[in-house]
Amino acid sequence: MDEVTLVAKLDDGTTVFVSPMHDETYKEYVDTDNLGGSSGYFIARERRNQFEVLAKASSLDAAREIFGMLTAVRA
Repeated sequence: MDEVTLVAKLDDGTTVFVSPMHDETYKEYVDTDNLGGSSGYFIARERRNQFEVLAKASSLDAAREIFGMLTAVRA
């Protein structure tokens, strides 16, 4: 798996991340194993000093597409 991390600041208090997740981080932030383990790419948000995993993508291409949708400039 590529060690790719994508980061975008959406507004003053919200940042979106896409990256693989280490096993220990997965155990810390995912209460139950409802995401199928630590493999894949995780879409996460930090807002008001709270970190939350929003979604998981199985491939880098899918993760990049989701990231693009979240960070696209809205007219």
